[in-house]
Amino acid sequence: MSNKENDWQRSYQAALLEVDPAKMPERIEQAYNAIRIYIYASGQNSNGAERQALADALANLRVLRRELGLQINNSDHGEPKTTAPNQ
Repeated sequence: MSNKENDWQRSYQAALLEVDPAKMPERIEQAYNAIRIYIYASGQNSNGAERQALADALANLRVLRRELGLQINNSDHGEPKTTAPNQ
């Protein structure tokens, strides 16, 4: 497992396990950024299972955002930017 893969998985797990609602938007953004970096770095070298894991992680992060009432912007390849509601 590469460092970049470890980075996105650690960031993703931190977002899933965060219990402080005030920290959730930041954790979610960190996970998205780590996934973006990993996808960019791996290019087309990822296998089907890895691509599915990344897609599942992105979908789960979108669910977290929706449950928190955060804006979801799907124009960035399904990877929303973090913006707090009512700002």
